[in-house]
Amino acid sequence: MRRLLLLAAISTPLAAQQTKPERSGFLETSSHADVLGFVDSLQKLGAGIRVGRLGLSPQGRVLPYIIASRPLVDGPAEAHRSGKPVFYVQGNIHGGEVEGKDAALAILRDLTLGSLRPLLDSLVLVIVPIYNADGNDAMGSGERTRSGQNGPAIVGLRSNGQGLDLNRDYVKREAPETRASARLIEAWDPDLFIDLHTTNGSYHGYALTYAPGLNPNSTPSNDYIRDTFLPAVRQRVRARHKQEMFWYGNFRNQDPDSLVLGWETYDPRPRFGTNWAGMRGRMAILSEAYSNADLKTRIDATYNFLLEVFRQANAERQIIKSLNAASGRQRPDSVVVRSTFAPPVVQDVIAEITERADQGAGPFARRRRTGVFKTIRMPVFDRFTALRKEAMPSAYLFAPQHIEVADLLRAQGVQVQRLSAAWSGAGEAFQIDSLVVDPLFEGHRAIRLEGKWAPGTVAATAGWYLVPTDQRLGVFAAYLLEPGSEDGLVTWNFFDRNLRRGAMAPVVRVRAPIVLPAELVP
Repeated sequence: MRRLLLLAAISTPLAAQQTKPERSGFLETSSHADVLGFVDSLQKLGAGIRVGRLGLSPQGRVLPYIIASRPLVDGPAEAHRSGKPVFYVQGNIHGGEVEGKDAALAILRDLTLGSLRPLLDSLVLVIVPIYNADGNDAMGSGERTRSGQNGPAIVGLRSNGQGLDLNRDYVKREAPETRASARLIEAWDPDLFIDLHTTNGSYHGYALTYAPGLNPNSTPSNDYIRDTFLPAVRQRVRARHKQEMFWYGNFRNQDPDSLVLGWETYDPRPRFGTNWAGMRGRMAILSEAYSNADLKTRIDATYNFLLEVFRQANAERQIIKSLNAASGRQRPDSVVVRSTFAPPVVQDVIAEITERADQGAGPFARRRRTGVFKTIRMPVFDRFTALRKEAMPSAYLFAPQHIEVADLLRAQGVQVQRLSAAWSGAGEAFQIDSLVVDPLFEGHRAIRLEGKWAPGTVAATAGWYLVPTDQRLGVFAAYLLEPGSEDGLVTWNFFDRNLRRGAMAPVVRVRAPIVLPAELVP
């Protein structure tokens, strides 16, 4: 009799095993306490998961992560020995964008206690359902905290407890959430990074939009996600769930007569999580549920998208592993440091015809919906190309006074060495022709340098930092250290005290390998 009762409990979820939206008829979203309680209920029902502590939010909330697999792996080494794809799934990086959090919890339940259990035999999940716990719990009227989103009525804030946008922090790493998740990602080295959001832009006919990593320093892994994997997932969702999905973006102009101007994606810089992950030789997917859909539709779309990503990855797991390995071996001869939209491809895009509502202008204006949808042929700007490219050197050098740069690079997973003796040889220095300071953003006034590399003799004393580019993250390291990069360490003020017009930038580069003992910085 006890066994029959347990089976009934598993096939019909108990109240404690339901998400807050399910319990409330999709009128409310989960609080931080709701998330912790839900995960605890799964453990008590024998879900076979391991719960860890990612870290603490700025306001002291515990950030949980959950490991799920069948059989349950005891750590990253066993996960990769299994040959199964390892997924890192992150929800709620923006506190008001809630469906990723609640969909991740629901699919975790169904993978461990429900009908999707067989799928868990083929993958390893690392789930961070409530990445921005402080923002999530700063709940207030949705009209104030998340204007224009179709419910719930009470919802959290976009920023974290420091007032930072966590999806602009992947280069500078100022938030404890960013540093903690990066440590987890470094330890588990997931094959695929998935970041779950809600779009707040144009009026269109898609339940969800998506993107790969958009930085033009692409890899075989990122090319596969863009050109093969995501189109296949789109077809799976359409066939199995009857939902339309498309590349993430916005109309260049929402006026019905101007929709033909085109559809464009967002931003290629690695300050954004999926671009950061894609530059590091692994696969990355951005998921953006449609904010004008109701909460249930948004959760269902995110759930269905995740499910078909998992199924597609299961079918292609050998390809995923092979391409990630190839990406780690890739050593290109140049690095793109600035980018622009690549020429568009004309495609069919489903638009909702809207009317002016006198609430702003451009692609993010609030407009009056008509419920009339129309498929329009238009240019789609969905990728970027090089605006400025630099030849890859053998290594970069910078002085010991920039210890914070060395520390950040090491924290990013980049190998950094220190010269044990003085060295001089042929190299290049970057002459600064002009310096532009941008308006205040995220507590920084970003720096943009114009200039050029000039050949000459480079001299470095013992203790200088050496960053070789012949390493898995060599392109990423070059992008961060190039003075002309559009999102490097110059951008984020790490070198401010050494920047002057007409002077040389504090980072130099060498073409040939330095034959000199050097110590790896621990």
